[in-house]
Amino acid sequence: MIAIKEKPCVGTGLAKGLGCGHKTKHRVYGLGKMCGCYSNWLLNTENGKIKMEKSIIYAKVKVQKENKIEQNKKYAKTKIELMSPDKYRAEHLQPIINEIARIIDYGQSCIATGDFGKMNGGHYISVGANRTTALNLHNIHIQSFASNHHKSGDPIKYRLGLIERYGNDYFEYVEFIQRHKALHLTKGDMIEIALKASFIRSELKRNEETKTPYERIELRNEVNLKLGIYDPEFCDFYFKK
Repeated sequence: MIAIKEKPCVGTGLAKGLGCGHKTKHRVYGLGKMCGCYSNWLLNTENGKIKMEKSIIYAKVKVQKENKIEQNKKYAKTKIELMSPDKYRAEHLQPIINEIARIIDYGQSCIATGDFGKMNGGHYISVGANRTTALNLHNIHIQSFASNHHKSGDPIKYRLGLIERYGNDYFEYVEFIQRHKALHLTKGDMIEIALKASFIRSELKRNEETKTPYERIELRNEVNLKLGIYDPEFCDFYFKK
């Protein structure tokens, strides 16, 4: 611990010209706290009163902000507690998984149209058609907002895009993952998965760069296995270089 040196109680700045001159350790505006000079300045001088009023206002604003943050945290916690597992997946976990897919596909065009622009993480096997494959990264690739939303996922073009970029073997593997047994994840399971996925997302963002098709497939394999949602054979595609 660094020792605090004693210095004379001599006012500086707004308190210049004041002070008792006695040596003291704790000073504000050069005025000692223990000797009472700082308190005297706050209570009995114009500059001191202005300083005190500003400090009171600042303290009130800080408390209000902290209370609001705490209220928001309580609201968010309550909201999550009231959510069904599938709603939690849709609103909290799925966006993280989709973003991971977009980071893996950084620099790539839309899987279905080849266009650039506003991008999503789009599912080949739609979430509505199969909830089980919703979180599998082999089923999620970068897709333009227009293709994903306005064209209902563009399934035919999406299929052609998968074959063109990764080959027919990979497309057949994406079809194969539909055979995975139903997951039956609880909300507690998904909260734990979301924590792991958030950490992985942060790590991937630190190395956001354009990757080769092989590297993109390998990253999907790796993240799927780390998340531990699916049986290994439905996580890990052997990509022929």
